[in-house]
Amino acid sequence: MTATLDTRRPARRGRVTVLVVAILSVAIVLYAVPAYLVPDVDSRVGIREDVPFHLPFLVVHAATAGIALLVGPFQFFASIRDNHPKVHRTLGRVYLLAGVLPGSLTGIVVAVLTTAGPIPLVTFVLLDVFWFYSALRAYRAVRARDFATHRRWMMRNFAATFAAVNLRVYLGLFIAVQLPLLDGHYGGDFDALFSTAYTAAVVGSIVLNLVFMEIYLRRKASRGTLDPTA
Repeated sequence: MTATLDTRRPARRGRVTVLVVAILSVAIVLYAVPAYLVPDVDSRVGIREDVPFHLPFLVVHAATAGIALLVGPFQFFASIRDNHPKVHRTLGRVYLLAGVLPGSLTGIVVAVLTTAGPIPLVTFVLLDVFWFYSALRAYRAVRARDFATHRRWMMRNFAATFAAVNLRVYLGLFIAVQLPLLDGHYGGDFDALFSTAYTAAVVGSIVLNLVFMEIYLRRKASRGTLDPTA
């Protein structure tokens, strides 16, 4: 009886975690992506006016990254993966081919053209390269029918995808934490405060997500378990 409870509790926590991730992902897509698709998007985000293709690449990146964030969580629902394998494979193709592939390639261009400064530029480029690379590793593994390796790389890949969610969370947190410094340290310049918060949020969301996922995977490997929803 104790062994059964010990097995069920992690499985229940895993299902709840995946559900929460799915809800947050959908919420961020509905909140953030439409802002890039409206006619006056260039007045809401930093656009390089000297580079005509900056805005089109940004719009494509936002739309395709939104697809990845919207579809990705459902790849980790065991009920879909185990009971509806065709749906799982279809969602996987949409995630990789309509989401991660165009999202990462356009993301590299958008990162190089960012107006947020050198630290976000380098961080975003590294993220997009890893996003593409981990998707390629996951695809090669599933083609070789190495499903354990495929799952590990997909989890790393979605950790990169989910950085878009944590970025918004950390940005709000870092802005709130610094507000008492607005008048003194920043001399009332909210743009400077926002720039610092944004840089910290970019680095924090990406680094912490990937480090957390790697620790999680190593712990699961040491215990001989992997599936967060098993």
